[in-house]
Amino acid sequence: MSELLLFIEDKQTWIYLIVVVAGLIYLRSLFRAYRELRGTIFNLERERATSKVVRAGAMLALVVAALIATFLIATFASPALSASILQTAIPTVSLLTTPSVIENASEEDFVAATPLNQLPTDSSGCLNPEATITDPLDGDTVSGVIQILGAANIRYFAFYKIEYRSESPDAVWQAISAGTEPVCETWCTETEVLGTWDSSLVTPGLYEFRLVVTDPEGNAPLPCTIKLRVLPSQ
Repeated sequence: MSELLLFIEDKQTWIYLIVVVAGLIYLRSLFRAYRELRGTIFNLERERATSKVVRAGAMLALVVAALIATFLIATFASPALSASILQTAIPTVSLLTTPSVIENASEEDFVAATPLNQLPTDSSGCLNPEATITDPLDGDTVSGVIQILGAANIRYFAFYKIEYRSESPDAVWQAISAGTEPVCETWCTETEVLGTWDSSLVTPGLYEFRLVVTDPEGNAPLPCTIKLRVLPSQ
Protein backbone atom coordinates (compact mmCIF):
# COMPACT_ATOMS: atom_id res chain seq x y z
CA MET A 1 0.00 0.00 0.00
CA SER A 2 2.78 2.41 0.92
CA GLU A 3 4.53 1.69 -2.40
CA LEU A 4 1.33 2.63 -4.25
CA LEU A 5 1.01 5.94 -2.38
CA LEU A 6 4.62 6.83 -3.07
CA PHE A 7 4.22 5.86 -6.74
CA ILE A 8 1.20 8.16 -7.08
CA GLU A 9 3.13 11.03 -5.51
CA ASP A 10 6.10 10.47 -7.81
CA LYS A 11 4.00 10.15 -10.99
CA GLN A 12 1.28 12.65 -10.09
CA THR A 13 1.97 14.91 -13.10
CA TRP A 14 1.40 12.10 -15.59
CA ILE A 15 -1.62 10.85 -13.66
CA TYR A 16 -3.18 14.32 -13.73
CA LEU A 17 -2.54 14.53 -17.48
CA ILE A 18 -4.13 11.14 -18.18
CA VAL A 19 -7.12 11.86 -15.94
CA VAL A 20 -7.74 15.27 -17.53
CA VAL A 21 -7.58 13.81 -21.06
CA ALA A 22 -9.99 11.03 -20.05
CA GLY A 23 -12.28 13.62 -18.47
CA LEU A 24 -12.39 15.65 -21.67
CA ILE A 25 -13.21 12.54 -23.69
CA TYR A 26 -16.09 11.48 -21.43
CA LEU A 27 -17.35 15.05 -21.14
CA ARG A 28 -17.56 15.18 -24.93
CA SER A 29 -19.34 11.81 -24.96
CA LEU A 30 -21.80 13.06 -22.33
CA PHE A 31 -22.53 16.20 -24.30
CA ARG A 32 -23.12 14.25 -27.53
CA ALA A 33 -25.32 11.69 -25.77
CA TYR A 34 -27.38 14.44 -24.16
CA ARG A 35 -27.83 16.21 -27.49
CA GLU A 36 -28.88 12.92 -29.06
CA LEU A 37 -31.37 12.38 -26.23
CA ARG A 38 -32.98 15.75 -26.81
CA GLY A 39 -33.43 14.96 -30.49
CA THR A 40 -35.12 11.56 -30.04
CA ILE A 41 -38.79 10.98 -30.80
CA PHE A 42 -39.42 7.29 -30.36
CA ASN A 43 -39.22 5.43 -27.04
CA LEU A 44 -36.59 2.94 -28.24
CA GLU A 45 -34.30 5.73 -29.39
CA ARG A 46 -34.91 7.59 -26.13
CA GLU A 47 -33.97 4.53 -24.06
CA ARG A 48 -30.79 4.02 -26.07
CA ALA A 49 -29.80 7.70 -25.76
CA THR A 50 -30.58 7.68 -22.04
CA SER A 51 -28.32 4.67 -21.57
CA LYS A 52 -25.49 6.52 -23.32
CA VAL A 53 -26.00 9.55 -21.08
CA VAL A 54 -25.90 7.39 -17.94
CA ARG A 55 -22.72 5.54 -19.03
CA ALA A 56 -20.92 8.74 -20.02
CA GLY A 57 -21.98 10.45 -16.77
CA ALA A 58 -20.83 7.50 -14.67
CA MET A 59 -17.42 7.42 -16.37
CA LEU A 60 -17.05 11.18 -15.96
CA ALA A 61 -17.86 10.82 -12.24
CA LEU A 62 -15.17 8.14 -11.92
CA VAL A 63 -12.66 10.41 -13.63
CA VAL A 64 -13.49 13.26 -11.22
CA ALA A 65 -13.17 10.86 -8.27
CA ALA A 66 -9.75 9.72 -9.56
CA LEU A 67 -8.67 13.34 -9.88
CA ILE A 68 -9.72 14.12 -6.31
CA ALA A 69 -8.12 10.93 -4.95
CA THR A 70 -4.83 11.68 -6.70
CA PHE A 71 -4.80 15.20 -5.28
CA LEU A 72 -5.49 14.01 -1.72
CA ILE A 73 -2.87 11.25 -1.89
CA ALA A 74 -0.15 13.41 -3.46
CA THR A 75 -0.82 16.40 -1.18
CA PHE A 76 -1.56 14.81 2.19
CA ALA A 77 -1.26 11.02 2.44
CA SER A 78 2.07 10.42 0.70
CA PRO A 79 4.03 13.29 2.33
CA ALA A 80 2.81 12.12 5.74
CA LEU A 81 3.95 8.59 4.92
CA SER A 82 7.36 9.85 3.75
CA ALA A 83 7.86 11.81 6.95
CA SER A 84 6.97 8.84 9.13
CA ILE A 85 8.80 5.92 7.52
CA LEU A 86 11.27 7.22 4.95
CA GLN A 87 13.10 10.07 6.61
CA THR A 88 16.75 9.73 7.43
CA ALA A 89 17.26 9.07 11.10
CA ILE A 90 18.59 12.24 12.69
CA PRO A 91 19.60 12.18 16.35
CA THR A 92 17.93 14.79 18.53
CA VAL A 93 20.79 16.92 19.76
CA SER A 94 20.51 20.17 21.69
CA LEU A 95 22.14 23.02 19.81
CA LEU A 96 22.99 24.53 23.18
CA THR A 97 25.31 21.66 24.02
CA THR A 98 28.79 22.98 24.77
CA PRO A 99 31.75 20.62 24.52
CA SER A 100 34.01 20.47 27.52
CA VAL A 101 37.18 22.53 27.23
CA ILE A 102 40.44 20.65 27.37
CA GLU A 103 43.07 23.03 28.64
CA ASN A 104 46.80 22.76 27.98
CA ALA A 105 46.49 19.88 25.56
CA SER A 106 49.91 18.72 24.44
CA GLU A 107 51.44 16.41 21.87
CA GLU A 108 51.88 13.81 24.61
CA ASP A 109 48.15 13.91 25.31
CA PHE A 110 47.49 13.27 21.68
CA VAL A 111 49.86 10.33 21.49
CA ALA A 112 48.53 8.83 24.72
CA ALA A 113 44.87 9.24 23.79
CA THR A 114 42.68 6.13 24.05
CA PRO A 115 42.79 4.20 20.75
CA LEU A 116 39.69 4.89 18.68
CA ASN A 117 37.56 2.80 16.36
CA GLN A 118 39.21 2.69 12.96
CA LEU A 119 36.10 1.70 10.97
CA PRO A 120 35.85 3.62 7.68
CA THR A 121 33.46 6.56 7.49
CA ASP A 122 30.77 6.49 4.80
CA SER A 123 31.32 9.78 2.96
CA SER A 124 29.06 8.98 -0.01
CA GLY A 125 26.57 11.60 1.18
CA CYS A 126 29.17 14.25 0.29
CA LEU A 127 28.61 13.49 -3.40
CA ASN A 128 25.33 15.43 -3.22
CA PRO A 129 26.24 18.97 -4.40
CA GLU A 130 23.21 20.39 -2.57
CA ALA A 131 24.29 19.11 0.86
CA THR A 132 28.06 18.73 1.08
CA ILE A 133 31.22 19.84 2.86
CA THR A 134 33.97 21.01 0.50
CA ASP A 135 36.54 22.03 3.12
CA PRO A 136 37.96 20.43 5.20
CA LEU A 137 38.08 17.15 3.29
CA ASP A 138 37.78 13.60 4.55
CA GLY A 139 41.03 12.60 6.25
CA ASP A 140 42.33 16.16 6.76
CA THR A 141 44.32 17.18 9.82
CA VAL A 142 43.08 20.32 11.60
CA SER A 143 43.82 22.40 14.66
CA GLY A 144 42.51 25.60 16.24
CA VAL A 145 39.55 27.45 14.71
CA ILE A 146 38.59 26.18 11.25
CA GLN A 147 36.03 27.37 8.73
CA ILE A 148 33.61 24.80 7.32
CA LEU A 149 32.86 25.41 3.65
CA GLY A 150 30.23 23.74 1.50
CA ALA A 151 26.59 23.85 0.43
CA ALA A 152 23.22 23.37 2.15
CA ASN A 153 20.46 23.97 -0.34
CA ILE A 154 18.25 20.92 -0.88
CA ARG A 155 14.77 21.13 -2.40
CA TYR A 156 12.29 22.56 0.15
CA PHE A 157 15.22 23.54 2.39
CA ALA A 158 14.34 24.21 6.02
CA PHE A 159 17.37 23.72 8.25
CA TYR A 160 20.95 22.51 8.42
CA LYS A 161 23.33 21.64 11.23
CA ILE A 162 26.96 20.60 11.56
CA GLU A 163 27.82 17.96 14.15
CA TYR A 164 30.83 16.01 15.38
CA ARG A 165 31.56 13.02 17.58
CA SER A 166 34.58 11.04 18.65
CA GLU A 167 35.02 7.47 17.45
CA SER A 168 34.51 5.92 20.87
CA PRO A 169 31.67 3.35 20.94
CA ASP A 170 29.41 5.42 23.20
CA ALA A 171 29.99 8.77 21.46
CA VAL A 172 26.98 10.88 20.51
CA TRP A 173 26.66 13.62 17.91
CA GLN A 174 27.14 17.14 19.27
CA ALA A 175 26.03 20.23 17.33
CA ILE A 176 28.62 22.82 16.36
CA SER A 177 26.53 25.27 14.36
CA ALA A 178 23.22 25.45 12.52
CA GLY A 179 21.29 27.68 10.15
CA THR A 180 17.85 28.28 8.69
CA GLU A 181 19.08 30.04 5.54
CA PRO A 182 20.29 28.03 2.53
CA VAL A 183 23.98 28.21 1.63
CA CYS A 184 25.07 28.27 -2.03
CA GLU A 185 21.65 29.12 -3.47
CA THR A 186 22.82 29.73 -7.04
CA TRP A 187 26.59 29.20 -7.37
CA CYS A 188 29.02 27.71 -4.90
CA THR A 189 32.47 29.19 -4.39
CA GLU A 190 35.18 28.64 -1.83
CA THR A 191 33.81 31.57 0.18
CA GLU A 192 30.54 29.79 1.06
CA VAL A 193 30.82 29.30 4.83
CA LEU A 194 28.57 26.87 6.68
CA GLY A 195 30.05 27.60 10.08
CA THR A 196 33.21 27.58 12.20
CA TRP A 197 34.58 25.11 14.72
CA ASP A 198 37.10 25.68 17.48
CA SER A 199 38.79 22.29 17.54
CA SER A 200 40.87 23.33 20.55
CA LEU A 201 37.76 22.64 22.67
CA VAL A 202 38.09 18.88 22.17
CA THR A 203 40.72 16.30 23.02
CA PRO A 204 43.13 15.73 20.12
CA GLY A 205 42.30 12.60 18.17
CA LEU A 206 40.09 11.28 15.37
CA TYR A 207 36.58 12.66 14.96
CA GLU A 208 33.65 12.10 12.66
CA PHE A 209 32.18 15.29 11.32
CA ARG A 210 28.91 15.64 9.38
CA LEU A 211 26.47 18.04 7.71
CA VAL A 212 22.74 17.28 8.02
CA VAL A 213 20.25 19.22 5.84
CA THR A 214 16.48 18.76 6.31
CA ASP A 215 13.20 19.86 4.75
CA PRO A 216 10.12 21.07 6.69
CA GLU A 217 8.92 17.46 7.16
CA GLY A 218 12.22 16.41 8.74
CA ASN A 219 13.34 14.44 5.68
CA ALA A 220 17.04 14.59 4.91
CA PRO A 221 19.37 13.20 2.25
CA LEU A 222 22.25 11.01 3.39
CA PRO A 223 24.41 13.27 5.60
CA CYS A 224 27.83 14.33 4.34
CA THR A 225 30.14 12.62 6.85
CA ILE A 226 33.93 12.98 6.95
CA LYS A 227 36.71 12.01 9.33
CA LEU A 228 39.13 14.59 10.73
CA ARG A 229 42.26 14.30 12.84
CA VAL A 230 42.48 17.05 15.44
CA LEU A 231 45.96 18.09 16.57
CA PRO A 232 46.77 20.16 19.65
CA SER A 233 46.56 23.88 19.01
CA GLN A 234 49.86 25.71 18.85
